[in-house]
Amino acid sequence: MKQMLAGRPAWDVDITNVWFVIGMAVATAGAAFVTVWFWNRPKLQRTRRVCTLLFTQLMVTFTILAAVNAQMYFYSSVSDLLKIADGPPVPDLPIASVKVKNLDPRPDVPFSDDGGRGLPNMVERPPLTDRPPPRRKPHHRADPKHGVLVNTSIRGARTGYKLDTYVYLPAAYFAPDSRARFPVIQLTSGFPGTPDTWLRRMKVHQMLAGLMEEGRMPPTIVVIAAQNPVEGRDSECVDAPGGARAETFLALDVPDVIAANFRTAPAPANWGVMGYSTGGFCAANLTLRHPERYGAAASLSGYFKAITDITTGDLYKGDDALRRANSPLHTIDAPRTAALRMYLFAAKGEGKSVRELREFAAKFRPTDSATIRVESSGGHNFGTWARGLPTAFEWLSHAIATPPTGSAHNPLPARR
Repeated sequence: MKQMLAGRPAWDVDITNVWFVIGMAVATAGAAFVTVWFWNRPKLQRTRRVCTLLFTQLMVTFTILAAVNAQMYFYSSVSDLLKIADGPPVPDLPIASVKVKNLDPRPDVPFSDDGGRGLPNMVERPPLTDRPPPRRKPHHRADPKHGVLVNTSIRGARTGYKLDTYVYLPAAYFAPDSRARFPVIQLTSGFPGTPDTWLRRMKVHQMLAGLMEEGRMPPTIVVIAAQNPVEGRDSECVDAPGGARAETFLALDVPDVIAANFRTAPAPANWGVMGYSTGGFCAANLTLRHPERYGAAASLSGYFKAITDITTGDLYKGDDALRRANSPLHTIDAPRTAALRMYLFAAKGEGKSVRELREFAAKFRPTDSATIRVESSGGHNFGTWARGLPTAFEWLSHAIATPPTGSAHNPLPARR
């Protein structure tokens, strides 16, 4: 059934439509014509020239931006463009943040040895919140009431990489006498995003604490590791021939180090990966390529065909077989022993992302589970992802907290 936008005003035009871009181009040409026509008029000549030149330059800039937006689907409509908030409000909870020099695959004293209760004794960093941090003594004990954010780096045994990483530990991790093991979600970013993007822009640590305290999400460890070993270059989370080994770092090094240092659930069914944009591609690709590591995934505005562009460089060195091996649209057809569980999210205004999402979901087998949500408005931007994140976290955390069961597709209705 075709999904319609509810209550959309007449002025709220679709700015990804090719006719909108053509209209902008025609208006720009008209502005240039008016500038030439009035250029030599004697009355108020200088003022007229300055004003018409500025207006024409603005129109040229807006037309270029409109053309780029039509290709990339950053904003789908005028109302989407004018929105200031990045989605629903996130609870402004003071999350304790501690600094750990680095995490090794074979730590001398894992944080799991004492139930994690030694962790809050370390020097606390300023809480990542919009409120100014309260004055504290230099060695104030961190309060894990809303969980603890560990600011660290991971040293990979296979790759040798040492990359920045955040680990969010839920409040339940620090319960007295607890030896419970927790499911794990790895987060992957869009490009040029970093782990900090999840915290500063999405406020994901506060979102997680709020979801868990409201009972919408079971206690879960969440890991945000850097995914681009070469600064300024989009790794696509793959192992490039003769280049960066991002896939090995994310799918092998990171889980090994996290499991060695924290009380994590050991089964692959209890590990998941989620990302937005490029990170959504990473989530789908890593899950398909590493069923021994991940039991479920969530892709927000991701794509499902391996790409190369100016940000990736010649990532696959012309190896079409390797490129297909990193395209979920191809690898989903390969023989698999484990059922595939994925949450697939996009906004209707993204166009290409929605079409590719549906093409990918159509390949799921009867034993697989695909939960699909298409937002009725929004584009390829943080506002859309912020609206989709809470439900994605709910779905993925419950998927990896319970044993998988074979089911068919579970499309969710578009939000109004």
